[in-house]
Amino acid sequence: MMIVEAVLARAPVRIDLAGGTLDIWPINLALGRPAVTVNAALDLPVEARVRPTADGSIRLASRDLGQEVTYADRSALELALAEGRCPLALLGLAARAADLDEGFALETHSPLPAGSGLGGSSALLGAVLGALHAAAGRDIAPHEIQPLAQDVETALLGTPTGYQDYFPPLLGGCLALERRIGDLVVDRLPVDLDALAARLRLAYTGEPHVSGITNWGVVRAYLEGEATTVNALQAIAGHAARVRAALAEDDLDAAFEAILADGNARRTMAPGVSTPGIEALDEAVRGAGALGSKICGAGGGGCVLILLPNAEAGPAVDEALAAGPWQPLPVGLVEAGLVVEPLAN
Repeated sequence: MMIVEAVLARAPVRIDLAGGTLDIWPINLALGRPAVTVNAALDLPVEARVRPTADGSIRLASRDLGQEVTYADRSALELALAEGRCPLALLGLAARAADLDEGFALETHSPLPAGSGLGGSSALLGAVLGALHAAAGRDIAPHEIQPLAQDVETALLGTPTGYQDYFPPLLGGCLALERRIGDLVVDRLPVDLDALAARLRLAYTGEPHVSGITNWGVVRAYLEGEATTVNALQAIAGHAARVRAALAEDDLDAAFEAILADGNARRTMAPGVSTPGIEALDEAVRGAGALGSKICGAGGGGCVLILLPNAEAGPAVDEALAAGPWQPLPVGLVEAGLVVEPLAN
């Protein structure tokens, strides 16, 4: 494929409400019960810009990392990837996966703190792959981007990865993802996103999480039959099914009860999922009137989702967050997923 136009792609990230880790193979098929993951698209969009280059070079740039690298052509990029010399390997591997024949400049931006636990790298991959294909004049559907992006991230991390992080960026909305033998069912839940967002707060702990290490530890413990991990994942599966059913009925109270139960089970899943910083944040927001908190993503740091009994409890929780060493992030939930539009040359 060759670049035919300049484009900008935007994609939201996600908050995971319940059933995280159940999206990782082979856990999702070995549980002996439905593996459901529930999440929602968060309006903190990542961006990818693609423009053609006149000299056929390939330029990769990350505004957030402050890094930029240029390769004379695709062969030079391939050599750098093979030798582990590409400082922006995520972008380089995505460019390889998009199978472009001509030169281009790719620039990315994410508004998230490092290691947020909000699926930022997965959203970025979705935006990059959508932008590269659109810039080459090729239509690609979300269900085609998702496995391609997951393969790229798995190749980069060298550890098992889940599928949940790709769907909110690509599709938007509140989703229930259920893995079945030979199929992955994506169920768009009829949730009032504004009402849900009004009862949520989000804060970054200041500790970047390392999802690849944490996920691999959980997979290994599950496959080795460690009772604590197996029991926690079985409990999480039950809580996630309850969250899905409650949200389908627009029952936020029941959904929040099950989300908190999911979060409590997750804390027992493996060492390192929770941290002293996460527990201090939980204590502070509970003291301010919150129902509790849930670790985002694989844990070990990153962001924490805070659940409120009602929207009126928000100001007191906001005050508690502002008084601590945490970084509050805005919670806006959106129906739209990946959007790609032309850029002026």
